[in-house]
Amino acid sequence: MYLSPGSFINQPARALPEQNLGRGYQPLYHLDIVNRCPGCGKSHWHVGRISAECAHCETALPLAMVASQPMQPRFTEHFSKTAMVA
Repeated sequence: MYLSPGSFINQPARALPEQNLGRGYQPLYHLDIVNRCPGCGKSHWHVGRISAECAHCETALPLAMVASQPMQPRFTEHFSKTAMVA
């Protein structure tokens, strides 16, 4: 097999700002297509709010809608001065 000198294989890996290269392969459950389980290959799922679970082998996948949103920490403060006034 011939690879040209300009082939992507001969180039060093360049990290793109929108790509997280350290994460690796992550299968996701998409609501608009037929999803096959990576564990058993069947397509029966129990879909929840943030994940979907295979009905046969119980492999869990995150929903693509939820996984595409950035995680934001939730800060709650108890006994603050503004909470005491109200």
